Amino acid sequence: MKPVRCYAAVALLTLTAGFAFAADEAGGVKPETTALYQKARDQVAKLSGTLAAKYAPEVIEQAAANLETAQNGLKQGDDRATRQASELAATQVKLALALTDERIALEKSTASQKELTQLEQRLASILAGKGEKP
Repeated sequence: MKPVRCYAAVALLTLTAGFAFAADEAGGVKPETTALYQKARDQVAKLSGTLAAKYAPEVIEQAAANLETAQNGLKQGDDRATRQASELAATQVKLALALTDERIALEKSTASQKELTQLEQRLASILAGKGEKP
């Protein structure tokens, strides 16, 4: 008799979980997911007027594409798709900012290396007794 109760309990739990899943799917997009989408949208929009637009445009394009996916999820009432795409877009904003910093630092480093090379050549010329060129 116990096995029958066990199977009945498992069936009831499975059925209840199925209804809960269906209710969640039918419930649409949660307010916190909508807020996450709006925050990500604002972050991506702010990047257009920054150095990131110059130094990491490919990442900004990817973030914009993910926002479009999130917006489609909103229209369809798909909380999961909206949340995932919004989180990805927000992460890509952080990536764009980090890439911007890295690429600016690389430019500065390259310019400094070029200046250093020129100064070393000038010093070598001076030390060789050739003097400075006018």
